[in-house]
Amino acid sequence: ATRTRAMGRAREYFVDKGLTPTDVVPAFVFHEVISVAFAASTWIAAYAIEPSRTVLKPLAKTKVAEKAAPLFRKTLAAAAKQTAKATTRVPALRAANAERLTLSLAESLFFRGCIKPITFGGKLWLSYQFIVWTKTVGRNAAKPLASASARMGAKRDRALGIALKTA
Repeated sequence: ATRTRAMGRAREYFVDKGLTPTDVVPAFVFHEVISVAFAASTWIAAYAIEPSRTVLKPLAKTKVAEKAAPLFRKTLAAAAKQTAKATTRVPALRAANAERLTLSLAESLFFRGCIKPITFGGKLWLSYQFIVWTKTVGRNAAKPLASASARMGAKRDRALGIALKTA
Protein backbone atom coordinates (compact mmCIF):
# COMPACT_ATOMS: atom_id res chain seq x y z
CA ALA A 1 0.00 0.00 0.00
CA THR A 2 2.85 2.37 0.86
CA ARG A 3 4.57 1.61 -2.43
CA THR A 4 1.35 2.28 -4.35
CA ARG A 5 0.94 5.65 -2.62
CA ALA A 6 4.55 6.54 -3.35
CA MET A 7 4.12 5.67 -7.01
CA GLY A 8 0.93 7.73 -7.09
CA ARG A 9 2.75 10.72 -5.61
CA ALA A 10 5.61 10.30 -8.07
CA ARG A 11 3.16 10.11 -10.98
CA GLU A 12 1.33 13.23 -9.73
CA TYR A 13 4.62 15.10 -9.41
CA PHE A 14 5.64 14.37 -13.01
CA VAL A 15 2.17 15.07 -14.39
CA ASP A 16 2.15 18.39 -12.51
CA LYS A 17 5.45 19.19 -14.24
CA GLY A 18 3.88 18.42 -17.61
CA LEU A 19 5.47 15.01 -18.13
CA THR A 20 3.69 11.81 -19.09
CA PRO A 21 4.88 8.19 -19.50
CA THR A 22 5.22 8.78 -23.25
CA ASP A 23 7.92 11.36 -22.52
CA VAL A 24 10.26 8.78 -20.98
CA VAL A 25 11.70 7.44 -24.25
CA PRO A 26 12.54 10.79 -25.88
CA ALA A 27 13.93 12.07 -22.56
CA PHE A 28 16.10 8.96 -22.22
CA VAL A 29 17.36 9.25 -25.81
CA PHE A 30 18.16 12.96 -25.35
CA HIS A 31 19.94 12.18 -22.04
CA GLU A 32 22.08 9.52 -23.74
CA VAL A 33 22.92 11.77 -26.68
CA ILE A 34 24.10 14.44 -24.26
CA SER A 35 26.14 11.83 -22.37
CA VAL A 36 27.88 10.52 -25.49
CA ALA A 37 28.57 14.03 -26.78
CA PHE A 38 30.01 15.08 -23.43
CA ALA A 39 32.16 11.93 -23.18
CA ALA A 40 33.52 12.45 -26.69
CA SER A 41 34.21 16.15 -26.15
CA THR A 42 36.06 15.59 -22.86
CA TRP A 43 38.14 12.84 -24.46
CA ILE A 44 39.02 15.11 -27.39
CA ALA A 45 39.83 17.97 -25.00
CA ALA A 46 42.04 15.72 -22.86
CA TYR A 47 43.81 14.50 -26.00
CA ALA A 48 44.46 18.10 -27.09
CA ILE A 49 45.32 19.60 -23.68
CA GLU A 50 47.21 16.63 -22.19
CA PRO A 51 46.36 17.46 -18.56
CA SER A 52 48.87 15.03 -17.06
CA ARG A 53 51.70 16.82 -18.89
CA THR A 54 50.43 20.38 -18.57
CA VAL A 55 48.02 21.06 -15.72
CA LEU A 56 49.23 18.30 -13.40
CA LYS A 57 52.96 18.59 -14.16
CA PRO A 58 53.83 20.01 -10.71
CA LEU A 59 52.35 16.88 -9.07
CA ALA A 60 54.73 14.60 -10.99
CA LYS A 61 57.56 15.43 -8.59
CA THR A 62 55.69 14.36 -5.45
CA LYS A 63 56.70 11.23 -3.53
CA VAL A 64 53.34 9.56 -4.18
CA ALA A 65 53.68 10.10 -7.94
CA GLU A 66 57.24 8.79 -7.96
CA LYS A 67 56.18 5.61 -6.12
CA ALA A 68 53.19 5.04 -8.40
CA ALA A 69 55.03 5.84 -11.64
CA PRO A 70 56.47 2.35 -12.40
CA LEU A 71 53.10 0.60 -11.95
CA PHE A 72 51.33 3.38 -13.85
CA ARG A 73 53.75 3.10 -16.79
CA LYS A 74 53.38 -0.70 -16.89
CA THR A 75 49.57 -0.44 -16.83
CA LEU A 76 49.58 2.31 -19.44
CA ALA A 77 51.79 0.26 -21.77
CA ALA A 78 49.46 -2.76 -21.50
CA ALA A 79 46.40 -0.62 -22.13
CA ALA A 80 48.09 1.18 -25.02
CA LYS A 81 48.73 -2.20 -26.72
CA GLN A 82 44.98 -2.91 -26.59
CA THR A 83 44.23 0.58 -27.87
CA ALA A 84 46.71 0.13 -30.74
CA LYS A 85 44.86 -3.02 -31.82
CA ALA A 86 41.53 -1.19 -31.71
CA THR A 87 42.77 1.87 -33.60
CA THR A 88 43.79 -0.24 -36.60
CA ARG A 89 40.09 -0.95 -37.16
CA VAL A 90 39.09 2.75 -37.09
CA PRO A 91 40.55 4.61 -40.08
CA ALA A 92 40.29 8.03 -38.42
CA LEU A 93 42.39 6.84 -35.47
CA ARG A 94 45.15 5.01 -37.36
CA ALA A 95 47.44 8.02 -37.28
CA ALA A 96 46.79 8.73 -33.58
CA ASN A 97 49.28 7.80 -30.86
CA ALA A 98 47.78 4.80 -29.02
CA GLU A 99 49.45 5.67 -25.71
CA ARG A 100 48.22 9.23 -25.88
CA LEU A 101 44.70 8.04 -26.75
CA THR A 102 44.72 5.71 -23.74
CA LEU A 103 46.07 8.35 -21.38
CA SER A 104 43.59 10.97 -22.61
CA LEU A 105 40.73 8.51 -22.13
CA ALA A 106 41.85 7.93 -18.54
CA GLU A 107 42.14 11.67 -17.97
CA SER A 108 38.69 12.32 -19.40
CA LEU A 109 37.17 9.50 -17.30
CA PHE A 110 38.79 10.95 -14.19
CA PHE A 111 37.53 14.44 -14.99
CA ARG A 112 33.99 13.25 -15.72
CA GLY A 113 34.01 11.19 -12.53
CA CYS A 114 34.97 14.26 -10.49
CA ILE A 115 32.15 16.38 -11.87
CA LYS A 116 29.51 13.63 -12.09
CA PRO A 117 27.36 15.06 -9.25
CA ILE A 118 26.98 18.22 -11.31
CA THR A 119 26.68 16.68 -14.76
CA PHE A 120 24.17 13.98 -13.79
CA GLY A 121 21.69 16.52 -12.43
CA GLY A 122 22.49 18.88 -15.27
CA LYS A 123 21.73 16.24 -17.90
CA LEU A 124 18.44 15.38 -16.18
CA TRP A 125 17.50 19.06 -16.10
CA LEU A 126 18.45 19.52 -19.77
CA SER A 127 16.40 16.44 -20.70
CA TYR A 128 13.39 17.85 -18.84
CA GLN A 129 13.83 21.23 -20.53
CA PHE A 130 14.11 19.52 -23.92
CA ILE A 131 10.84 17.63 -23.40
CA VAL A 132 9.05 20.79 -22.23
CA TRP A 133 10.46 22.65 -25.24
CA THR A 134 9.31 19.97 -27.69
CA LYS A 135 5.82 20.08 -26.19
CA THR A 136 5.76 23.89 -26.48
CA VAL A 137 6.95 23.77 -30.09
CA GLY A 138 4.36 21.09 -30.84
CA ARG A 139 1.55 23.14 -29.31
CA ASN A 140 2.64 26.30 -31.13
CA ALA A 141 2.88 24.44 -34.44
CA ALA A 142 -0.61 23.00 -33.94
CA LYS A 143 -2.21 26.40 -33.17
CA PRO A 144 -2.15 27.76 -36.73
CA LEU A 145 -3.56 24.46 -37.99
CA ALA A 146 -6.29 24.45 -35.37
CA SER A 147 -7.25 28.08 -36.00
CA ALA A 148 -7.24 27.53 -39.77
CA SER A 149 -9.42 24.46 -39.30
CA ALA A 150 -11.79 26.45 -37.06
CA ARG A 151 -12.03 29.25 -39.66
CA MET A 152 -12.77 26.72 -42.41
CA GLY A 153 -15.38 25.09 -40.18
CA ALA A 154 -17.04 28.45 -39.47
CA LYS A 155 -17.12 29.31 -43.18
CA ARG A 156 -18.60 25.89 -43.99
CA ASP A 157 -21.24 26.33 -41.27
CA ARG A 158 -22.20 29.80 -42.58
CA ALA A 159 -22.38 28.50 -46.13
CA LEU A 160 -24.52 25.58 -45.02
CA GLY A 161 -26.79 27.93 -43.05
CA ILE A 162 -27.25 30.20 -46.07
CA ALA A 163 -27.94 27.21 -48.30
CA LEU A 164 -30.60 25.88 -45.93
CA LYS A 165 -32.32 29.28 -45.61
CA THR A 166 -32.61 29.66 -49.36
CA ALA A 167 -33.87 26.15 -49.91
